[in-house]
Amino acid sequence: MANKSKKTGQFFHVFVKLTATALIVCGVALGIWFYVFNANNEETNDAQIEQYVTPIMSRITGYVQQVRYEENQFVHKGDTLLVIDNREYKSKLDAALADVALAKQNTVVAERNVVTTASTTAIGESQLKAAQTNLWKTKLEYQRYKALVAEDAATEQQLEKVNADYEAAQAHYQEMKNRIEMANLSTSQAAANVPSVQTVIQAKQALADNAALFFSYTVIVAPYDGWVGRKTIQEGQLIKEGQAVVSIVSKEKWITANFKETQLQYLKVGQKVNVEADAVDGTDFVGTISSISPASGARFSMLPPDNATGNFVKIEQRIPVKIKLEEKNAKTDFLRAGMNVKVIAEHS
Repeated sequence: MANKSKKTGQFFHVFVKLTATALIVCGVALGIWFYVFNANNEETNDAQIEQYVTPIMSRITGYVQQVRYEENQFVHKGDTLLVIDNREYKSKLDAALADVALAKQNTVVAERNVVTTASTTAIGESQLKAAQTNLWKTKLEYQRYKALVAEDAATEQQLEKVNADYEAAQAHYQEMKNRIEMANLSTSQAAANVPSVQTVIQAKQALADNAALFFSYTVIVAPYDGWVGRKTIQEGQLIKEGQAVVSIVSKEKWITANFKETQLQYLKVGQKVNVEADAVDGTDFVGTISSISPASGARFSMLPPDNATGNFVKIEQRIPVKIKLEEKNAKTDFLRAGMNVKVIAEHS
Protein backbone atom coordinates (compact mmCIF):
# COMPACT_ATOMS: atom_id res chain seq x y z
CA MET A 1 0.00 0.00 0.00
CA ALA A 2 2.86 2.33 0.85
CA ASN A 3 4.58 1.51 -2.44
CA LYS A 4 1.39 2.34 -4.36
CA SER A 5 1.11 5.71 -2.65
CA LYS A 6 4.79 6.38 -3.32
CA LYS A 7 4.35 5.63 -7.05
CA THR A 8 1.30 7.87 -7.23
CA GLY A 9 3.23 10.72 -5.63
CA GLN A 10 6.11 10.28 -8.07
CA PHE A 11 3.75 10.22 -11.01
CA PHE A 12 2.10 13.43 -9.77
CA HIS A 13 5.46 15.15 -9.39
CA VAL A 14 6.50 14.08 -12.90
CA PHE A 15 3.17 15.35 -14.29
CA VAL A 16 3.61 18.69 -12.52
CA LYS A 17 7.17 19.03 -13.84
CA LEU A 18 6.10 18.18 -17.39
CA THR A 19 3.18 20.58 -17.20
CA ALA A 20 5.35 23.35 -15.80
CA THR A 21 8.01 22.67 -18.43
CA ALA A 22 5.37 22.77 -21.18
CA LEU A 23 3.92 26.01 -19.84
CA ILE A 24 7.38 27.55 -19.65
CA VAL A 25 8.21 26.45 -23.21
CA CYS A 26 4.85 27.76 -24.48
CA GLY A 27 5.37 31.00 -22.61
CA VAL A 28 8.84 31.44 -24.06
CA ALA A 29 7.60 30.55 -27.54
CA LEU A 30 4.68 32.93 -27.16
CA GLY A 31 6.98 35.67 -25.91
CA ILE A 32 9.34 35.13 -28.85
CA TRP A 33 6.43 35.16 -31.29
CA PHE A 34 4.97 38.26 -29.65
CA TYR A 35 8.34 40.02 -29.83
CA VAL A 36 8.91 39.04 -33.47
CA PHE A 37 5.34 39.98 -34.38
CA ASN A 38 5.52 43.40 -32.72
CA ALA A 39 8.93 44.01 -34.20
CA ASN A 40 7.57 43.57 -37.71
CA ASN A 41 3.94 44.71 -37.42
CA GLU A 42 1.93 47.64 -36.09
CA GLU A 43 -1.47 46.86 -34.63
CA THR A 44 -4.38 48.88 -33.28
CA ASN A 45 -7.85 47.98 -32.13
CA ASP A 46 -8.86 51.65 -32.00
CA ALA A 47 -10.52 51.40 -35.40
CA GLN A 48 -14.11 51.53 -36.64
CA ILE A 49 -16.09 51.09 -39.83
CA GLU A 50 -17.13 54.46 -41.26
CA GLN A 51 -19.90 55.47 -43.67
CA TYR A 52 -21.40 58.81 -44.63
CA VAL A 53 -24.48 59.48 -42.50
CA THR A 54 -26.28 62.42 -44.07
CA PRO A 55 -29.25 64.05 -42.33
CA ILE A 56 -31.94 65.07 -44.83
CA MET A 57 -33.51 68.37 -43.77
CA SER A 58 -36.69 70.08 -44.91
CA ARG A 59 -36.16 73.41 -46.68
CA ILE A 60 -39.74 74.55 -46.06
CA THR A 61 -42.44 74.40 -43.40
CA GLY A 62 -45.53 72.32 -44.07
CA TYR A 63 -47.60 69.27 -43.28
CA VAL A 64 -46.39 65.84 -44.41
CA GLN A 65 -48.73 64.47 -47.06
CA GLN A 66 -46.98 61.19 -47.89
CA VAL A 67 -44.12 59.13 -46.43
CA ARG A 68 -42.70 56.90 -49.16
CA TYR A 69 -40.00 54.92 -47.38
CA GLU A 70 -39.73 52.24 -44.76
CA GLU A 71 -37.26 52.13 -41.91
CA ASN A 72 -33.83 50.75 -42.93
CA GLN A 73 -34.91 50.61 -46.60
CA PHE A 74 -32.37 50.87 -49.41
CA VAL A 75 -33.14 53.82 -51.71
CA HIS A 76 -31.64 55.10 -54.94
CA LYS A 77 -30.61 58.62 -55.79
CA GLY A 78 -33.68 60.67 -56.72
CA ASP A 79 -36.21 58.39 -55.00
CA THR A 80 -39.02 60.31 -53.30
CA LEU A 81 -38.84 60.08 -49.51
CA LEU A 82 -41.43 62.62 -48.36
CA VAL A 83 -44.16 64.68 -49.99
CA ILE A 84 -45.24 67.89 -48.24
CA ASP A 85 -48.67 69.47 -48.81
CA ASN A 86 -47.97 71.81 -51.76
CA ARG A 87 -51.24 73.74 -52.07
CA GLU A 88 -49.91 76.90 -50.43
CA TYR A 89 -46.73 76.89 -52.52
CA LYS A 90 -48.70 76.05 -55.69
CA SER A 91 -50.92 79.10 -55.22
CA LYS A 92 -47.87 81.32 -54.73
CA LEU A 93 -46.34 79.90 -57.90
CA ASP A 94 -49.56 80.49 -59.88
CA ALA A 95 -49.72 84.10 -58.63
CA ALA A 96 -46.08 84.67 -59.62
CA LEU A 97 -46.66 83.19 -63.10
CA ALA A 98 -49.72 85.44 -63.51
CA ASP A 99 -47.57 88.47 -62.67
CA VAL A 100 -45.07 87.38 -65.32
CA ALA A 101 -47.84 87.07 -67.93
CA LEU A 102 -49.18 90.53 -67.01
CA ALA A 103 -45.71 92.05 -67.27
CA LYS A 104 -45.27 90.48 -70.71
CA GLN A 105 -48.60 91.97 -71.82
CA ASN A 106 -47.44 95.37 -70.60
CA THR A 107 -44.32 94.94 -72.69
CA VAL A 108 -46.43 94.23 -75.78
CA VAL A 109 -48.46 97.38 -75.08
CA ALA A 110 -45.30 99.45 -74.65
CA GLU A 111 -43.81 98.14 -77.90
CA ARG A 112 -47.04 98.86 -79.77
CA ASN A 113 -47.08 102.35 -78.29
CA VAL A 114 -43.64 102.92 -79.80
CA VAL A 115 -44.93 101.83 -83.22
CA THR A 116 -48.01 104.07 -82.90
CA THR A 117 -46.05 107.17 -81.96
CA ALA A 118 -43.54 106.45 -84.72
CA SER A 119 -46.36 106.29 -87.29
CA THR A 120 -47.70 109.61 -85.95
CA THR A 121 -44.27 111.11 -86.59
CA ALA A 122 -44.28 109.78 -90.16
CA ILE A 123 -47.71 111.29 -90.81
CA GLY A 124 -46.60 114.59 -89.34
CA GLU A 125 -43.53 114.67 -91.59
CA SER A 126 -45.77 114.20 -94.66
CA GLN A 127 -48.01 117.02 -93.49
CA LEU A 128 -44.94 119.14 -92.85
CA LYS A 129 -43.88 118.79 -96.48
CA ALA A 130 -47.35 119.91 -97.60
CA ALA A 131 -47.19 122.89 -95.24
CA GLN A 132 -43.71 123.72 -96.50
CA THR A 133 -44.96 123.68 -100.11
CA ASN A 134 -47.91 125.90 -99.20
CA LEU A 135 -45.55 128.27 -97.37
CA TRP A 136 -43.31 128.50 -100.44
CA LYS A 137 -46.35 129.15 -102.66
CA THR A 138 -47.81 131.92 -100.45
CA LYS A 139 -44.39 133.51 -100.11
CA LEU A 140 -44.03 133.79 -103.87
CA GLU A 141 -47.57 135.13 -104.10
CA TYR A 142 -46.81 137.73 -101.45
CA GLN A 143 -43.60 138.85 -103.20
CA ARG A 144 -45.41 139.10 -106.55
CA TYR A 145 -48.24 141.22 -105.15
CA LYS A 146 -45.77 143.37 -103.27
CA ALA A 147 -44.03 144.13 -106.58
CA LEU A 148 -47.40 144.84 -108.25
CA VAL A 149 -48.41 147.27 -105.51
CA ALA A 150 -45.11 149.08 -105.95
CA GLU A 151 -46.01 149.52 -109.64
CA ASP A 152 -49.65 150.42 -108.80
CA ALA A 153 -50.76 147.26 -110.64
CA ALA A 154 -52.52 145.85 -107.53
CA THR A 155 -54.37 147.26 -104.59
CA GLU A 156 -53.27 147.37 -100.96
CA GLN A 157 -56.30 145.24 -100.06
CA GLN A 158 -55.09 142.42 -102.32
CA LEU A 159 -51.59 142.65 -100.81
CA GLU A 160 -52.97 142.44 -97.27
CA LYS A 161 -54.97 139.33 -98.17
CA VAL A 162 -51.93 137.67 -99.73
CA ASN A 163 -49.82 138.69 -96.72
CA ALA A 164 -52.39 137.17 -94.37
CA ASP A 165 -52.27 133.90 -96.34
CA TYR A 166 -48.48 133.95 -96.17
CA GLU A 167 -48.45 134.49 -92.38
CA ALA A 168 -51.05 131.74 -91.93
CA ALA A 169 -48.89 129.37 -93.98
CA GLN A 170 -45.89 130.26 -91.78
CA ALA A 171 -47.89 129.60 -88.62
CA HIS A 172 -49.17 126.26 -89.98
CA TYR A 173 -45.63 125.23 -90.96
CA GLN A 174 -44.34 126.05 -87.47
CA GLU A 175 -47.26 124.18 -85.92
CA MET A 176 -46.44 121.07 -87.94
CA LYS A 177 -42.78 121.29 -86.90
CA ASN A 178 -43.84 121.51 -83.24
CA ARG A 179 -46.16 118.53 -83.68
CA ILE A 180 -43.32 116.48 -85.15
CA GLU A 181 -41.03 117.42 -82.27
CA MET A 182 -43.72 116.39 -79.79
CA ALA A 183 -44.27 113.13 -81.67
CA ASN A 184 -40.53 112.45 -81.61
CA LEU A 185 -40.45 113.09 -77.86
CA SER A 186 -43.42 110.77 -77.39
CA THR A 187 -41.68 108.09 -79.45
CA SER A 188 -38.49 108.47 -77.42
CA GLN A 189 -40.43 108.27 -74.17
CA ALA A 190 -42.35 105.20 -75.35
CA ALA A 191 -39.09 103.54 -76.44
CA ALA A 192 -37.51 104.38 -73.09
CA ASN A 193 -40.40 102.68 -71.29
CA VAL A 194 -39.75 99.37 -73.08
CA PRO A 195 -36.51 98.47 -71.20
CA SER A 196 -38.09 99.34 -67.85
CA VAL A 197 -41.07 97.12 -68.61
CA GLN A 198 -38.71 94.33 -69.68
CA THR A 199 -36.85 94.78 -66.39
CA VAL A 200 -40.15 94.30 -64.60
CA ILE A 201 -40.55 91.03 -66.51
CA GLN A 202 -37.14 89.88 -65.30
CA ALA A 203 -38.02 90.79 -61.72
CA LYS A 204 -41.36 88.98 -61.93
CA GLN A 205 -39.68 86.00 -63.57
CA ALA A 206 -37.14 85.86 -60.74
CA LEU A 207 -39.99 85.79 -58.22
CA ALA A 208 -41.70 83.05 -60.25
CA ASP A 209 -38.47 81.02 -60.34
CA ASN A 210 -38.13 81.41 -56.59
CA ALA A 211 -41.73 80.30 -56.09
CA ALA A 212 -41.09 77.31 -58.38
CA LEU A 213 -38.00 76.47 -56.33
CA PHE A 214 -39.95 76.47 -53.09
CA PHE A 215 -42.65 74.43 -54.80
CA SER A 216 -40.03 71.82 -55.73
CA TYR A 217 -38.97 71.64 -52.07
CA THR A 218 -42.34 70.02 -51.28
CA VAL A 219 -40.87 66.77 -52.63
CA ILE A 220 -37.87 65.50 -50.63
CA VAL A 221 -35.71 63.01 -52.54
CA ALA A 222 -32.69 60.85 -51.72
CA PRO A 223 -29.39 62.64 -52.51
CA TYR A 224 -27.54 59.37 -53.24
CA ASP A 225 -27.85 55.60 -53.05
CA GLY A 226 -27.97 54.31 -49.50
CA TRP A 227 -30.04 53.13 -46.57
CA VAL A 228 -32.51 55.31 -44.70
CA GLY A 229 -32.35 55.23 -40.94
CA ARG A 230 -35.06 55.41 -38.31
CA LYS A 231 -38.53 56.48 -39.41
CA THR A 232 -39.66 59.31 -37.13
CA ILE A 233 -42.01 61.22 -39.48
CA GLN A 234 -45.68 60.36 -39.96
CA GLU A 235 -48.32 61.63 -42.39
CA GLY A 236 -50.08 64.76 -41.17
CA GLN A 237 -47.11 65.82 -39.04
CA LEU A 238 -46.00 69.45 -39.21
CA ILE A 239 -42.31 69.83 -40.02
CA LYS A 240 -40.34 73.04 -39.79
CA GLU A 241 -37.79 74.56 -42.12
CA GLY A 242 -34.38 73.10 -41.33
CA GLN A 243 -35.80 70.11 -39.44
CA ALA A 244 -34.06 66.77 -40.01
CA VAL A 245 -36.65 64.29 -41.29
CA VAL A 246 -34.46 61.24 -41.94
CA SER A 247 -30.81 60.19 -42.24
CA ILE A 248 -29.24 58.28 -45.12
CA VAL A 249 -26.25 55.98 -44.75
CA SER A 250 -24.08 55.73 -47.86
CA LYS A 251 -22.96 52.57 -49.64
CA GLU A 252 -19.34 53.74 -49.47
CA LYS A 253 -17.43 52.23 -46.55
CA TRP A 254 -13.97 52.74 -45.17
CA ILE A 255 -12.06 52.26 -41.93
CA THR A 256 -10.68 54.94 -39.67
CA ALA A 257 -7.82 53.48 -37.64
CA ASN A 258 -6.29 55.64 -34.93
CA PHE A 259 -2.63 54.64 -34.72
CA LYS A 260 -0.30 55.95 -32.06
CA GLU A 261 2.14 58.62 -33.14
CA THR A 262 5.04 56.21 -32.52
CA GLN A 263 3.53 53.76 -35.02
CA LEU A 264 3.09 56.30 -37.81
CA GLN A 265 6.66 56.02 -39.05
CA TYR A 266 5.94 52.48 -40.31
CA LEU A 267 2.85 53.46 -42.31
CA LYS A 268 2.55 55.01 -45.75
CA VAL A 269 -0.16 55.70 -48.31
CA GLY A 270 -0.82 52.71 -50.57
CA GLN A 271 0.34 50.16 -47.99
CA LYS A 272 -1.68 46.94 -47.63
CA VAL A 273 -3.08 46.11 -44.18
CA ASN A 274 -5.04 43.22 -42.66
CA VAL A 275 -8.38 43.92 -41.00
CA GLU A 276 -10.21 41.75 -38.48
CA ALA A 277 -13.82 42.63 -37.66
CA ASP A 278 -15.26 41.74 -34.27
CA ALA A 279 -18.63 41.02 -35.88
CA VAL A 280 -17.25 38.49 -38.40
CA ASP A 281 -15.32 35.64 -36.75
CA GLY A 282 -12.56 33.93 -38.68
CA THR A 283 -12.59 36.35 -41.58
CA ASP A 284 -9.75 38.68 -42.48
CA PHE A 285 -10.17 41.60 -44.85
CA VAL A 286 -7.54 43.31 -46.92
CA GLY A 287 -7.39 47.07 -46.97
CA THR A 288 -5.23 49.83 -48.41
CA ILE A 289 -4.14 52.98 -46.62
CA SER A 290 -5.60 55.81 -48.72
CA SER A 291 -4.64 58.79 -46.57
CA ILE A 292 -3.13 59.83 -43.25
CA SER A 293 -4.58 62.72 -41.28
CA PRO A 294 -2.48 65.91 -41.24
CA ALA A 295 -3.19 66.38 -37.51
CA SER A 296 -4.06 64.32 -34.47
CA GLY A 297 -7.68 63.63 -33.61
CA ALA A 298 -7.43 65.95 -30.61
CA ARG A 299 -6.67 68.90 -32.89
CA PHE A 300 -9.96 68.36 -34.74
CA SER A 301 -12.03 68.32 -31.56
CA MET A 302 -14.28 71.22 -30.60
CA LEU A 303 -11.97 72.08 -27.68
CA PRO A 304 -8.42 71.23 -28.78
CA PRO A 305 -5.88 70.99 -25.94
CA ASP A 306 -3.55 73.90 -25.31
CA ASN A 307 -0.32 72.66 -23.78
CA ALA A 308 0.81 76.22 -23.02
CA THR A 309 -1.79 76.54 -20.24
CA GLY A 310 -1.82 74.79 -16.85
CA ASN A 311 0.33 71.83 -15.90
CA PHE A 312 1.58 69.82 -18.86
CA VAL A 313 1.07 66.06 -18.90
CA LYS A 314 2.50 64.26 -21.91
CA ILE A 315 -0.08 62.02 -23.57
CA GLU A 316 0.67 59.82 -26.53
CA GLN A 317 -1.41 61.12 -29.42
CA ARG A 318 -3.25 59.12 -32.06
CA ILE A 319 -3.40 59.97 -35.74
CA PRO A 320 -6.46 58.94 -37.84
CA VAL A 321 -5.59 56.79 -40.85
CA LYS A 322 -8.15 56.17 -43.59
CA ILE A 323 -8.22 52.63 -44.97
CA LYS A 324 -10.27 51.46 -47.94
CA LEU A 325 -11.49 47.88 -48.15
CA GLU A 326 -10.41 46.22 -51.39
CA GLU A 327 -12.88 43.37 -51.84
CA LYS A 328 -16.64 43.83 -52.01
CA ASN A 329 -18.67 40.76 -51.08
CA ALA A 330 -21.33 39.57 -48.68
CA LYS A 331 -18.89 39.79 -45.78
CA THR A 332 -18.03 43.42 -46.40
CA ASP A 333 -21.71 44.21 -47.05
CA PHE A 334 -22.43 42.89 -43.57
CA LEU A 335 -20.15 45.49 -41.99
CA ARG A 336 -21.96 48.51 -40.55
CA ALA A 337 -20.83 52.00 -39.61
CA GLY A 338 -19.52 52.08 -36.05
CA MET A 339 -18.43 48.43 -35.87
CA ASN A 340 -15.09 47.77 -34.17
CA VAL A 341 -12.22 46.28 -36.15
CA LYS A 342 -8.55 45.52 -35.58
CA VAL A 343 -5.98 46.68 -38.10
CA ILE A 344 -2.58 45.05 -38.54
CA ALA A 345 0.04 46.71 -40.73
CA GLU A 346 3.27 44.96 -41.62
CA HIS A 347 6.42 47.08 -41.67
CA SER A 348 7.19 48.10 -45.23
